[in-house]
Amino acid sequence: MAFSNFKSDLRKRFIAGAMLVAALFTLIQAVDYRQNVPSNDTYQYAKQTLRILGDSQDKAIHDAVVMYCQDSGNAAATASTLNYAGGSSSSSTSYSSAYNACLSTYRNGLTPNSARYLAIFTSRPGYPLLAAPFAALFGLRFGLWFAAMLCTIIGGLLVIVLLRTAGAARMAALGGQVLFLAAPTGYWGSRMLTDGPSLATTLLALLGALSLAKGRTRAGLWALGAGLVTGFVVRYSSEQIAALVLAVAALICLRWVPSSRTRGMKLLAAVAGGGFIVSEIASTALGWPGLSASLQDTFTKHFIRPDVSDPVGRLVKLDLHYWGYYPVSEPTALLLLVGLIAIAVALVRRDAVYGIFVIAVAATGLAAVIAHPISSQADRLMSPVWVLLALGLPLLFTARRDPVPEPHKETAFASEAA
Repeated sequence: MAFSNFKSDLRKRFIAGAMLVAALFTLIQAVDYRQNVPSNDTYQYAKQTLRILGDSQDKAIHDAVVMYCQDSGNAAATASTLNYAGGSSSSSTSYSSAYNACLSTYRNGLTPNSARYLAIFTSRPGYPLLAAPFAALFGLRFGLWFAAMLCTIIGGLLVIVLLRTAGAARMAALGGQVLFLAAPTGYWGSRMLTDGPSLATTLLALLGALSLAKGRTRAGLWALGAGLVTGFVVRYSSEQIAALVLAVAALICLRWVPSSRTRGMKLLAAVAGGGFIVSEIASTALGWPGLSASLQDTFTKHFIRPDVSDPVGRLVKLDLHYWGYYPVSEPTALLLLVGLIAIAVALVRRDAVYGIFVIAVAATGLAAVIAHPISSQADRLMSPVWVLLALGLPLLFTARRDPVPEPHKETAFASEAA
């Protein structure tokens, strides 16, 4: 009885610790959630949220522009404050000037506003739908921020579940949650963008994949299906990549990890692969823009310039230039990536199946940058790579638990005879 109470107490402390970490992160982010760097993407999601709430097109555009211009004013005021010559009066002046200039420039809405460009955002209804009820209750900015934060917090909790499922100790799992929230995954996840919600759905799909690999068929199918479906409505391009890498990871395990050749792993490969195909068919049927449109968006400055004739060829050349210059332009990031590779190798050596699937999810970040090799966006697009740190390092610091061998029959008989 005493031992049972002790375990119950440890479990309560563990849950309390996870909630405390989540609460502290939310509190830290709440301090400056009104100081977001102005983003055209956020403007698009804000406009959609207001339309969902029933605002007219003109009112939605106006209110979304007001929020965007407030961000522009805050950014100008912050820059003025950080300037050695700046003060409170210059900061206030900078805000007013930037805000009024922004309202005057974008009184009819932000540009670009072509149908092809807007289709990129209208094909991502999940985040505005989630933000809408919070925006209705607490205001547009809070609603967009809180929806992204909520998904990021859930992502951190999923990291704990994944680590515990893999055999990590309780404190190590809490460490994984802290790493997830402290890394770029936490920063970009708390911005008013789809990065946090999208990564949370990917982690849910990963949990389903690992559950299937361990033979927990029903729970695995539910989690995998929920992750892929919600990922599709949040940002279907990322969901398609996630489904594809999970299917490839399953095939790699079936080919090179003999112990993983189970019914669950085969089912996983089929479901994840099928999810990718269904997602491609559904997005095409809905008329959502595909890879070709995404590439044209990159090379035409958001469809302002004429379409290019060979977007794939241009992408290859741009990637060669970007990655060739990467060691010079991002030496610190390169060293961190080398460290992540070392963690990946150690993780596969410890638990091949878990390591392969975690690496697959982390690779979605690299895939996003390869598809959009733009320096100003690379840090955000690459943020899923840091999942490898949060899901890998804590497990490596957990002592391996070898199964207790069953006593040999002859030894047991001899013992009884004695």
